[in-house]
Amino acid sequence: MFDKNEKLSRMTLKHAILLITYTIALIWVILHMHEVLHVVSMVIGMLKPFIYGIMMAFIFNLPLKFFMKKLPDSLKKWKKPLAVLCSIVLVFGLLIFITLIVVPVLVESVANLVMMLPGYFEDTMNMIDKLLRSGTIPKEILDSIGVYAAQIQDTLIKILRNGVPQLISMAGGFASGLANIGMALVIAVYLTISKDKLISQLKRFLYAFTSTKVNTFLLKVGKLTNITFSNFVAGQLVEAVIIGVLCYIGCLIFRFPYAPILSVVIGCTNVIPYFGPFLGTGFGAFLVALVNPLQAVFFIIFGSVLQQIESNLIYPRVVGTTVGLSGLWVLFAITIGGGLFGIAGMILGLPVFSVIYTLIREIMNKRLKEKQEEERSKKKVCSS
Repeated sequence: MFDKNEKLSRMTLKHAILLITYTIALIWVILHMHEVLHVVSMVIGMLKPFIYGIMMAFIFNLPLKFFMKKLPDSLKKWKKPLAVLCSIVLVFGLLIFITLIVVPVLVESVANLVMMLPGYFEDTMNMIDKLLRSGTIPKEILDSIGVYAAQIQDTLIKILRNGVPQLISMAGGFASGLANIGMALVIAVYLTISKDKLISQLKRFLYAFTSTKVNTFLLKVGKLTNITFSNFVAGQLVEAVIIGVLCYIGCLIFRFPYAPILSVVIGCTNVIPYFGPFLGTGFGAFLVALVNPLQAVFFIIFGSVLQQIESNLIYPRVVGTTVGLSGLWVLFAITIGGGLFGIAGMILGLPVFSVIYTLIREIMNKRLKEKQEEERSKKKVCSS
């Protein structure tokens, strides 16, 4: 009896110490919220290459599964290395192919824009000069134009004055982003090659340092995450290819310029949930407007129709219910993911939130079921 009371008092003291420690830590975090957020942001920035690498590893894993099924078993120990090599070559080949399509056309579009700007400016000045000579513009409007012109001039001077530091900062951020992407690719390749070994090491670590209950739960979370991410990434990529092909066919039918780059842009931006189609259509309309502004209007209509086909026919059939989130939660996941990790966060924030949402829903349903059983047992006791 004494041992039981002593054990109970030790457990109570342990819980009290944990509660006090947790309360003090929570108060300290609330009082130093700005510093905590700064540290979290700094840690996330340092870990970005690894986070991007893990995201890219899921993409490498898709063709790896395909090649592992298709390559003959007679290769024995060479089957896995050959499948890894084929998947890496395929992904890098697609990236190089997209770059070779997009970059030349983009450079040509910018060059055409630069060449056409003086003509647009000259036509605008001639039109203003004709209006001034005809005397059709009232004096009040001319005075307002003079005031706005002075304000625009001051704004341009400020932009030019502050533009150099901003350009340097943008160049530094761009270089840092390229470095992160390069390191992420290396990490993704390493994760793809050493996937089985890393998973085995992680399982051994969990088995050694966690209880059976925690170990089972973490393995369940890992399996759910792998299934959700794999299905989501595979579905999004297949959908992007379908939309890109449909866009290319539509551009050829309606004779839109830059059909290859428009189809690539629409397909790639469609990977971004919700906002992607709008970004792709807007950028495509801008490219078309450089050649023919009227065609740009028709391209916006064409892009809107393509979005309706994608959202109502293709997305439900290809991606299906792998995410299982309502529209509000989709917006929430994309907003948070985009704020933390940019475009990559907008793409993969959705399956991350889907995993969290699924786990919370399972725990909630389990708790509700337990409470209902308790209430039923209480009613039985009262009735007896």
